[in-house]
Amino acid sequence: MSLRPAELELLAAEVTRELAFAVVQKVSAPTSSRVYLELRVPGRTEVLSLCAEPGVARLSAVEARPPNPPTPPGWQAVLRRELTGAKLRDAEALPTRRTLLLHLEREPPQPRLRAWRDPDAPAPRASSAEQEGGTRAEADGRRLLTLVLELGTAPALALLAHGARILALSSPAREGLKVGGSWAPLDERPSGDAPSRLQSDFVHLRLAHGAEGLFGPVEQAKWTDARRAPLLAKLKRLSRTREKVRGDLERAARAGDFRREGELLAQNLHRLTRGASSVILPEYLEDGATREVTIALDPKRTPRAEVDWRFHQYKRLQRGTELARARLASLDAEEESLKRELERLDALAPGPPPVEALRREKPGQAPLPPYREYVGQGSQRIWVGRGSTHNDTLTFRVARPFHLWLHARGVPGAHVVVPLEKGAPLSSEVLIDAAHLALHHSELKGEPRGEVSYTPVKFVRKAKDAGPGAVTFTREKTVLLRVEPERLARLLASEQSR
Repeated sequence: MSLRPAELELLAAEVTRELAFAVVQKVSAPTSSRVYLELRVPGRTEVLSLCAEPGVARLSAVEARPPNPPTPPGWQAVLRRELTGAKLRDAEALPTRRTLLLHLEREPPQPRLRAWRDPDAPAPRASSAEQEGGTRAEADGRRLLTLVLELGTAPALALLAHGARILALSSPAREGLKVGGSWAPLDERPSGDAPSRLQSDFVHLRLAHGAEGLFGPVEQAKWTDARRAPLLAKLKRLSRTREKVRGDLERAARAGDFRREGELLAQNLHRLTRGASSVILPEYLEDGATREVTIALDPKRTPRAEVDWRFHQYKRLQRGTELARARLASLDAEEESLKRELERLDALAPGPPPVEALRREKPGQAPLPPYREYVGQGSQRIWVGRGSTHNDTLTFRVARPFHLWLHARGVPGAHVVVPLEKGAPLSSEVLIDAAHLALHHSELKGEPRGEVSYTPVKFVRKAKDAGPGAVTFTREKTVLLRVEPERLARLLASEQSR
């Protein structure tokens, strides 16, 4: 979807008719592919928008230019320097080349007192503007400029000086265009005879406002869809995660069975023989009745090991139940937040996208950092690597030498980094928090206790001839950790969304 050749010609004629000799009062470029010109004509101010976004490239009139972002693109400074104070002479359409040209001129600067120069010194070199010459306007001091809007497959905006030299260029631009080079128009293509779609109720610049009315909602819809897609994908992932957590809860429901079997085996330990695959034991019910219960055994375990294993499974599943419930609460809160954001996007009024949407972004979501971020005691951040390759990135590229590094001792697991300030002391609570996360994100996940090694990042080295995430480290200390389910649930619920 783009402006048709007939629409280009109508827009050029309207701009020339209504804005000839209008003065450019303000220039803003909130993105690298969009320019707003605030033009003053006797009795009113109009704002022209030139947009080179693929699919919605256009020249249009808007009611007000949006505020600039905190860090605007670098080409805005060039556009402001060259265009502020310039007069719009006319607009020219090149329908067969899908291009619109705005011709502007700047008055010569006011004369200034010239500094004394030694007559014996070499003459100063002429500026590039003085060397350009060749027209009457340049000869009498006026500077001719052209603002180009290309509507081809790869739309582009360019500011040209006399001689078609490019002073500023939108990004991205088609191949062959670069700042300092010469601009060459697009190849000709049959223009066709499709009718104009531009119309509006505005008194001035009726067609230009019609162009904004035509393309603005399309741009907003694209912006909304681009932001809905990752939210919907995340909701889908949350649904899958919730099913897994619910599965953990269902397995945790077996905790009572393990306890019952453990108590029954402990009461009848003398009846167990090593190597048996099952045993039939009497169970006394609350009403005084008795029933026989068959319990499967592991022939490799001793009778005492069978009892201990069942009580261990009972305690592990009990802890898992607490963690799964906390995880479900966290997932529910995240789902509510995503649904509210979707409702906000759906409730946007028709029109151009919000100001923050004008900033150019790469397709898709911004890349995730190589770590998950949790919040420990005292609002201390704790980073946990997302995977083996991410572990390397976190430890050797993101972390500073004075940060604290942790890892579950003797088993594969995530790298954990506590980004302390240089020289800052490490509190015991933060250390225990980080150790809980190191143990949870390792093969010891779900175990009641484990060992965690920690050392400053500067003592961690990449292991030679080893796969991603493999390291060696020195000067480490070790903490023997007994897992606190409430602490771990609090840490997991504190994960910062990205």
